[in-house]
Amino acid sequence: MLKTPVYLINGFLGSGKTTVLLECMNYFKKNNTKVAIILNELGNVNVEKHLFKEESLFELLNGCICCSIKDDLKTTLSELKETVEKEKIDIVLLEGTGVANPGEIIETFAEQPFADYFSIVQSVCVIDSVNVLDYTSIFSSSKEVRELQKEQIEKGSLLVLNKLDQLSKKDSLQKVEKVVRKYNASAPIIYSSYGKGVVERIESLIPATRIEALGHAHHVHVKAVKIEQKTAVSKKEIIDLLHKHQNKVIRAKGSVQNKEDLQWYHFQYAAGQLVWEKLADKPREEKGQIILIGEKLSREEIFS
Repeated sequence: MLKTPVYLINGFLGSGKTTVLLECMNYFKKNNTKVAIILNELGNVNVEKHLFKEESLFELLNGCICCSIKDDLKTTLSELKETVEKEKIDIVLLEGTGVANPGEIIETFAEQPFADYFSIVQSVCVIDSVNVLDYTSIFSSSKEVRELQKEQIEKGSLLVLNKLDQLSKKDSLQKVEKVVRKYNASAPIIYSSYGKGVVERIESLIPATRIEALGHAHHVHVKAVKIEQKTAVSKKEIIDLLHKHQNKVIRAKGSVQNKEDLQWYHFQYAAGQLVWEKLADKPREEKGQIILIGEKLSREEIFS
C-alpha cells in the first residue's frame, strides 16, 4: 500500500510557518499535485482561513495537537484517510501551532492505523533568524521557551533560516548558525526570506536526520486570547493594543474592519513588526477577530 506523504511544518511563534506553507501549497498545485492541509491553532478561530479557500482544509482549533487536543488529531487523521481516497489527495501539509512539539505529533503518525496510511517525509522547522538567539538565551527567555525552541530545531529534518532580510549585522548569521547547529548538527539548512527557496529543494531532499519522536516540551504558559471586534477599528488602535501588551504578546493576527475606509484588513504581528493587508472579500462574519498569543496572558488583563 502506498502511503500518503506528509510534510510537517513547525517553528516558534512568528517564524513564518504559514508563509512557507503557502509557498509549498502553491508549488505543489502548479505541478498538478493535489494537496490536503491540516491547520492547528491555539485559539478557537482561524483568522487565516481565507488563504485556503480552494483546498481540502482540516482545522484543529483551541489547543495544540501535540498535547491538549491530540485526540482531535487522531479523529482528523481518520477523516483525512477517507478524503485522501475519495478526492485522490497526493500530499498532506500540516502546520502545527507556534508552540507545538513536533516529536509528539510524529508519535501520533507512528501509531496504528495511521502508520499504514501516512508517512512523514519531512519535518520542516522554520526558524526566526532575527529572534532565535533571544529565544535560546537564558538571559532573555523563559526555560519553557528555550526548551521548546531547542526541541523544534532538534526534530527538524530540514531547517529553514527565515527572515534573513531582517538581520542587521553581518556577523549575525554566523551566530544564528552556531546556535542552530548546537541543537541539530546534520539537517540541511535553507536560507530564506519570506519562505522563498524552500519548495525548490523540499522534494529532492532525503532527511539527513532520522525523524524521531523523543522529548517533550511543555507550553501551558503560552496562551491565546481572542478579541471580538464588533465595531470598526483603526490601524493605530491595533498598534496601541499591541504596544500596551508588548512584554507578553509574542504573536498576534486578525481580520478587522478599518474605521478609516470601512474596508476589511488582515494583519500579522511578530517580533515587533506589523503587516497590514487589505482583504479582497469581506469575511462571512460581520465582526472582527483578533488573536493575541503570548506568555502568561490573561483575559482579565487584556480587557481591563
